Amino acid sequence: MFKALIPNESYNSIHDIDLISLYKKGYRNILIDVDNTILPWNSNEISANLRKWIKQSEVIGFSVFLFSNSSPSRIGKLAQMLNISAIPKGGKPFSFAFRRALKYIRGNRNNTIMIGDQIFTDIWGGNLCGLYTILVNPISTREFWGTKVNRFLERLLVKRR
Repeated sequence: MFKALIPNESYNSIHDIDLISLYKKGYRNILIDVDNTILPWNSNEISANLRKWIKQSEVIGFSVFLFSNSSPSRIGKLAQMLNISAIPKGGKPFSFAFRRALKYIRGNRNNTIMIGDQIFTDIWGGNLCGLYTILVNPISTREFWGTKVNRFLERLLVKRR
């Protein structure tokens, strides 16, 4: 159980991830969480740095997809603003959700990375599906109440700060 909660890599933010190294290892798709991974919770304000990161990812050769449990209308608008695709109402951490996402992006567990800020949704679900998982620190302390419960469990079970 606990092994499934451990990411393959951890970083302070998405901007610290060595995308070139991951591309050289054969990864081509990035499933990325939204709230507190790339945007503050419930925010639709896209920074220039985020746009630059997505563009850099695409120049390297990655396809980037928003993968979120948030509402389809919000995630769809964000994806449109970023000119990428999205998988809203993801269903994370359930394996069926990750399998559906892989089918949607025409990817597989050997060429897809899951990036997120939550262990019990992004990392656990990604690991159960066999994806390469990357945990980043949340970019804001403001969160959905259910996420606050998850954060407490993260601190309790896996000693995350």
